[in-house]
Amino acid sequence: MPPSEALLPAPGRGQYDRRLPRERRLAEQRERLLAATALSVAHDASPSVASIVRRAGVGRNTFYEYFDDVEHAADAAKVTVLRRLEQVLREAESVARTPVERWRSLARAWLSFAENESGAMLLVLTIDARSSAGVSSGATVLEAALGRSLETLRSAGVTSPPAGPDRVLAVAAVGEAFARAVARENVVGADEQSGPRGSASAVMAREKLERSLVEVAVRLLR
Repeated sequence: MPPSEALLPAPGRGQYDRRLPRERRLAEQRERLLAATALSVAHDASPSVASIVRRAGVGRNTFYEYFDDVEHAADAAKVTVLRRLEQVLREAESVARTPVERWRSLARAWLSFAENESGAMLLVLTIDARSSAGVSSGATVLEAALGRSLETLRSAGVTSPPAGPDRVLAVAAVGEAFARAVARENVVGADEQSGPRGSASAVMAREKLERSLVEVAVRLLR
């Protein structure tokens, strides 16, 4: 899914680039609806099909070609966001050598995603009442990444007992709270037009949370 904040109006009727394969045009249409769904869930107290199609710049009939209702669209958007979030975190892992470097890289990627794709992040930070995980589906992606970081300790032959799953879950829960704070701040700022996203104060606040998240990981996981 492209960043939801970069959502552009759909081409007008009859203005789609006919040189693109039909499958590509349909895929772009669906992605646009998914991004619009994430924005609507983040911004609207009661997301509706009307708010989604308005943001996507398409008609209601187009929405119903892909989804049954708002809940169906939100579930599909959540799957897409989770897939992208996992990719972002895996890329962050790949550039780090030591566990602490990996935690720094994960914290930076995690909170940058919350800042740059606020609507998408809030969508996956909603805790599903049907889940027994205790954290949101987004936080379980972070939890898995933290678990992989401990595997590097085991493979390196570290003799001290590795942190248990309860500690990994605790770090993921802190990351969830921090990401929710960053994402909500960006959504509120965009609604109130209080200033440009990525302002110096917002960046400083995010960087402070990054450092705090790394400190929590070091204390609980080393």
